[in-house]
Amino acid sequence: MLFGKRVVALCISRIHDLENCRFVMELNEKLRKQNCSLWVYVINTDLYWNDTEYNAETSVFELIDYAHTDVVIIMDEKIKSRKTADSIIQDAQAHHVPVIITDGTHENCSDVRFDYRRGFELIVRHVFEHHHVEHPHFMGGIPNNPFSDERMEVYRQVVEEYGIPFSEDMVSYGHFWAKPAKAATAELLTREQLPDAIFCANDIMAINVCAVLTEHGVRIPEDVIVTGFDGIDEINFSTPAISSVRCGTSGMTKTVFAAVMDALDGKPPKSYLVEPDLLLNHSCGCTPDEDSQGLDHMHSFNDRFYRYQDDNRALTDMCERMQSFSSIEASSYTLFGDVLQDLCCLINQSCTDDTKDYFAAKREPSFEDRMLLFFDTDQQPFLQYEMQRSDVIPKLQEVMENGYPLIFSALDFMNVPIGYLCFHFKEYEVTDYCKIPQIVTTLSIGLGGFINRQYQNHLIHKIEEMYRYDPLTGLCNRLSFSKDFEALCEKHGDSGMPLTVLLSDLDGLKHINDDYGHAAGDNAIASAAAALRFACPPNALCVRFGGDEMIAIIPGDCDGDTIVKQIHQYLADYNMHSGLPYQLTTSVGLYRTKLCKKMDFEVLLRNADQAMYTIKQRKKRGQLHAARERQN
Repeated sequence: MLFGKRVVALCISRIHDLENCRFVMELNEKLRKQNCSLWVYVINTDLYWNDTEYNAETSVFELIDYAHTDVVIIMDEKIKSRKTADSIIQDAQAHHVPVIITDGTHENCSDVRFDYRRGFELIVRHVFEHHHVEHPHFMGGIPNNPFSDERMEVYRQVVEEYGIPFSEDMVSYGHFWAKPAKAATAELLTREQLPDAIFCANDIMAINVCAVLTEHGVRIPEDVIVTGFDGIDEINFSTPAISSVRCGTSGMTKTVFAAVMDALDGKPPKSYLVEPDLLLNHSCGCTPDEDSQGLDHMHSFNDRFYRYQDDNRALTDMCERMQSFSSIEASSYTLFGDVLQDLCCLINQSCTDDTKDYFAAKREPSFEDRMLLFFDTDQQPFLQYEMQRSDVIPKLQEVMENGYPLIFSALDFMNVPIGYLCFHFKEYEVTDYCKIPQIVTTLSIGLGGFINRQYQNHLIHKIEEMYRYDPLTGLCNRLSFSKDFEALCEKHGDSGMPLTVLLSDLDGLKHINDDYGHAAGDNAIASAAAALRFACPPNALCVRFGGDEMIAIIPGDCDGDTIVKQIHQYLADYNMHSGLPYQLTTSVGLYRTKLCKKMDFEVLLRNADQAMYTIKQRKKRGQLHAARERQN
């Protein structure tokens, strides 16, 4: 329970299908009258019964908070993946939350199922009793599929009751889909005798059987009666309209609601059976009860089709623009407009770290405890901010008070979860539900592309750094320094700008290498470079010119003597705290001049080198003098 309302979680696939839309709307209307809030967790693509591969879309089911969930409904035949359903059930039962299964059975769960056997028997018996067929044929689904096998068993039983001997050549398999159904029908057309009735195990096959027969001049129903099963809307667009049995999800609404109420009342799990409805149409020779039904469906289809086209163009443009921005904030601004309404988007905080490859591996868990509110249509002006995932969405209580379902869908890219969307439509519009997959795909690709591009930009920057900078010291290498120096001369060469040149050379590097190893020598070079960077102003061009020779070109006014003192002080402080058995010192040559367009860098280097050499000689004389003093 949350904010005084009991929460019912519905796990479903393809909410954009009309039957599923209707089911959600009708179930919500019943639940809201009982002070319940419906939270829908949806995947937008089909899974498979024996699917063992990880699918990032299913991460949406990880969002179910069982601490606040009172009942879970799993649309088993819609989700299809046994592995996914078992995972949800295991989590729910671990939290003592009752589970209701539709179109399936699981241990210790209530189940709601259509009486498919009775439904298929209705359509088969109707054709035999009212249309008196003598050469029937069955178009099955997938061989050894329990739904297809049950319907074939019913078909065989009725056929034999009417005195027709059953044989295997009275059965074909269309695999529940268009292409194999067409192929199976084409094979029937090659036989000497065409069936006078084809009973299809679902409507999709029936539609395609009719299409092939019509193409070959076979009249329906005069020559061949064709029936389907399921009662999908598309049967009304076929020519002729197809007789079927309605076993659509929306037909379960009353029974599922009753099962939910029983579960909330603490009643033990049980099975619930739903009676299907016979839909008689022209394909069996009957006249439908409502002649306007096909026209009404066509109006609905036409509206959804053209809305889809318009929205698809806008969403494609949105997806492209999301990936073109350089910041996560700017990327979200593209989402404001007429297409997106009543939704918010939360993404994992780690998505914003462009220094790591977010998609390198599967993420566990899929969603982080603290997430970034990437976008919210209800907030204008919009500001991104962090929020706890346990808070679900901004203004959750207010959204729940609206009384409409909360619909969650995971965002994923390259099969890796990014975050999630929550749709909270303020009214029932089939067109809104039907565009959910488009929106999820748009934001998944747009955000995934943006994250990938940010990481690619980071890699490009790192490669450029490797190209420009010496890996040991972090100073420019000679090639990049030469380009930068030429650019400086070209841009400011006519200004007569002061130019200071420093040449730093380590003292006693050979002694360090010989006595303490080359790793110590590398450390000495890197520390001398750090001293040079520390002392020079930000506009200085610093380069590692040779083994331990480093040069700084400083344009503009500067106090070169102070810079040299800061270099020495930096190394003195380093020596004091390093604990190393050797001291780091450097000799720095200083040369001042004026910048000009055709400045010869070799001249600058030679003059700075002469100044540095003078200092080296002075140090050596001082060391010799000190040695003599010690001897005396």
